[in-house]
Amino acid sequence: MLVVAVERVSLRCLRLPERRPVILRPMRGDEAEGEVLEVLPRRKWRFGRTDYLVGDIVGSRIDAAALSPVPLELYDRGPWDPQADFVWLWKENDDAEEELPEWVWAVLRAGPRREFEMQQVIPGADPDEPDDPITQAAELARAGGLDAAFRMLQRCIEADQRCIDAYAHLGCYYFGDGCSEWWVRKALKCYRAGVAIGERALPSGFDGLLPWGWVDNRPFLRALHGLGLCQWRLGDFAAARETFWRLLMLDPWDSLGVRFVIDEVEAGRDYLAWQSETENMPL
Repeated sequence: MLVVAVERVSLRCLRLPERRPVILRPMRGDEAEGEVLEVLPRRKWRFGRTDYLVGDIVGSRIDAAALSPVPLELYDRGPWDPQADFVWLWKENDDAEEELPEWVWAVLRAGPRREFEMQQVIPGADPDEPDDPITQAAELARAGGLDAAFRMLQRCIEADQRCIDAYAHLGCYYFGDGCSEWWVRKALKCYRAGVAIGERALPSGFDGLLPWGWVDNRPFLRALHGLGLCQWRLGDFAAARETFWRLLMLDPWDSLGVRFVIDEVEAGRDYLAWQSETENMPL
């Protein structure tokens, strides 16, 4: 069962492999969109056009092939040379080159690479309209309409399970202020689903760039960033460091500001302690 919407007392799922919609009850409460559940059925019935199932959840996983049976396309956007395009980060002060962050040297040592842009899927988006369902959901959430935002994002996932940005936004709303470990673990699942879909689009051994400047890369980068924050919040510093390093190698311009927290992660600094300190810093 692939979860496409977590509701108050049930889960809206797709039964695999035929992807037939089904309502699953009861739920444990910790499930999240993008999870594949193993269920031992106890009772099933059909009412109208809707299938219902009562069963016991005995296992769960994030399954890239189930989420993205047809991988997203990857478009080559040309060459990139750090000597020409990244030089401002390390030539501003020649005397301090040895003090540059380790990740900057890793980017420079990687040498010229190619830039790519990942296909973005947003069901219901109209190219002639400035807003799409993801933008509308974000606006609803900012205005206090979080339930309506959830429903809109869930409809995107129901329509096409490859909508990475829907998982990234759901993860953000589940994460909240990061104080609740329970909600962070739900967020982690959403972010993992989004990352899994993006990773499935990349060839084995991919060493190219996915710059933020190519706008359709942003959902995957947001999902990676959220994954790293969840790993950090849950105390998995090694995993968080690996995720943040990958993000910096994919997008050396660091549009999400990972460079400001990577040292904290590498030092094993508690996420909530860091958050409290930064919130209380004078402007």
